[in-house]
Amino acid sequence: MKRISALALSAALLALTACSDSDDAKSTAETTPAAPAEQTAPATPAPAQQSSVPPGHQLSPAQQQALAEAQSLPKQGTVLELMHAAGYTYMKVDIGDSEPLWIAASMMRAHPNDTIAWSDAAVMHNYNSKTLHRTFDKILFVSSAKIID
Repeated sequence: MKRISALALSAALLALTACSDSDDAKSTAETTPAAPAEQTAPATPAPAQQSSVPPGHQLSPAQQQALAEAQSLPKQGTVLELMHAAGYTYMKVDIGDSEPLWIAASMMRAHPNDTIAWSDAAVMHNYNSKTLHRTFDKILFVSSAKIID
């Protein structure tokens, strides 16, 4: 039952993040010739993490803060501990001088003492994993991670 709930939640989240453009935007785009890239670029550059947001969608203030907080954190470290659950690999990572950081990435084969690097991330505070029966004070959900050793 938990697996079905997790799959349903994943499908719902995917549907929300992969919404197509509205019909109004499509009809305008179809009738208006494409402009050169210089003319369509936003006046102020967006942070790199926002590039994965579908065009026409705005991030909430909480989502913007989660992305901004993740930008200030290191992007690699050494795996201290890991566990797999619900299609994710949860890793406690030594990032140097500060306290270890938990990250969650798509399921991957990693081992303690592997050095990993990750990109685009969002920070979640007090995240409760029902599958692991555990609450993480702070965890980064990363879009991709790889072993660099």
